[in-house]
Amino acid sequence: MALQNDLNGVEKVKLGDDARILETSNEVDEKNAIEEDNKDEGITNLLRFFLFVTCWGSTMMGMDLGLTGGAALYVEPALHISSNEWSWIASGAGWGCVIGSILATPLSFIIGRKPVLITSSILYMVGVVIAASSFSWGQLLGGRLIMGVGIGTEAMTIPMYISEVVPKSHRGGHLNIFNSLQALGTFLAWVVSSIFLNVHPGSWRYILGSGFVGPFIQLIGLFFLPESPRFLMLKRKPELARQSWRKYRRETPLSERDYHEMVTKLEEEMASQIDFVSAIKEIITDPKRRATFIVGGVLAIYQQWNGASSVGYYMAILLKSLGLTSHESDYVQMPIGFWSFCWTLPAYYWLDRYGRRTMLLISFPIFMIGELIAGSSIYVSNTNQRAAGFIIGMLIFYLGFQIGISPVAWVTNGEIYELHVRNYGMAWASALLLGSLALSTLLFSKQVAVFTIQGTFYFYVGVSLFFWIFHFIFLPETKGLQLEDIRDLFSEGLVGLAKKHLREAKEAVHYYILRQSSMKEVQRNSSESQS
Repeated sequence: MALQNDLNGVEKVKLGDDARILETSNEVDEKNAIEEDNKDEGITNLLRFFLFVTCWGSTMMGMDLGLTGGAALYVEPALHISSNEWSWIASGAGWGCVIGSILATPLSFIIGRKPVLITSSILYMVGVVIAASSFSWGQLLGGRLIMGVGIGTEAMTIPMYISEVVPKSHRGGHLNIFNSLQALGTFLAWVVSSIFLNVHPGSWRYILGSGFVGPFIQLIGLFFLPESPRFLMLKRKPELARQSWRKYRRETPLSERDYHEMVTKLEEEMASQIDFVSAIKEIITDPKRRATFIVGGVLAIYQQWNGASSVGYYMAILLKSLGLTSHESDYVQMPIGFWSFCWTLPAYYWLDRYGRRTMLLISFPIFMIGELIAGSSIYVSNTNQRAAGFIIGMLIFYLGFQIGISPVAWVTNGEIYELHVRNYGMAWASALLLGSLALSTLLFSKQVAVFTIQGTFYFYVGVSLFFWIFHFIFLPETKGLQLEDIRDLFSEGLVGLAKKHLREAKEAVHYYILRQSSMKEVQRNSSESQS
């Protein structure tokens, strides 16, 4: 009997322990479920489709550079175009981009993001058709300008649209992909150019005409996408905004938080907006505001005034001038384009790991060395060795370009402007960047005529050295900082930035000298003790 009671007691204890274990297990499962709900961003298949569609749009600028450069060797003799006239053809899309970037911001706020992207796709396709069917310099230039307007509106609107629907945790990565896909577009364009080289007659028409595919795919896809929920909120259409959000994001706690955060920030933005005249006055008179626009503007200008785009448009022509055949010149572009694209992939991880300023300053010597090698290769008498030296120089150059100024110009300009002048800041940076693209491409053939090829590359080395010094003195590090902290970096204007960076450089030099002196002292004492 006593044994039976003991067994019953043990059984009750075991049952009680099992119940507690089961209860604890249920609590853990419930906690894990809550954590999973908090991590569930509610990404829908439509959002994935949206990213696919915009990815095609992101390649348009890179495709233009690659296709135009690939067709250059065949268009000039076919249409009897001089090198001076070709410089206008090469830069024509750039001038159109400036117009498109100026129109994009007001249009996207008046008619919406989706209609602007539809319009940009149509403009690009119309421009491609005109350019590919051209029988004169004027017709080809007109087509290039129309294409450029489409590219410019696209380049301004896609990052805006992406930032308004993509989850906050992925926003930076998806915005950074925009730059990578431009490089991918250039590589794909050079592949396409190589495919159509042996198509006769009129291989250049097929090369230019292949640019129709990307915007056509994007145009079809856009008709299945809803308007940006943020734009619909701006237009006082909260019900439609909520419907649009639900199509992109399922109803989860995290999705709901993102939606309410968007509404709150939009209200703050609308409350802080100032008119154009007041904004310009503040930018000019306030040292802190002026400093952000100068630093951001110089970054945008230099992203193009290092030869990356202008050399890209003339790559096939430059390679042929080294002694390669037309076909060899086009084929050689492919590995260069693939190499350039590959270095865009780790760049953004390094920007967050090591910092924007650090990566930019490190990258300058890399692409300056590349330009020196590419320029100096011209002096080699052997054709194969000359071409090999030029290609090696360009590979080194694009490595430095893609890990430094190419992403830093976009990322930093997206961080340094305060909320109430951010639209003006991004429009300012985009206009300067695209304007510099057009001007540097237009002047490239004239530079080669005056300075020679090697002299032109040495010129870019000198320009890079100047901007390296400028950024060393004035560019602050924004890695890991909140917007409020970034504003504090510019609180004393350019003078304050210069004093801070020069003081840090002086302290670093003193620390290095002191460390070397200490090491020598230790070595001397060690030698004396041994003797």
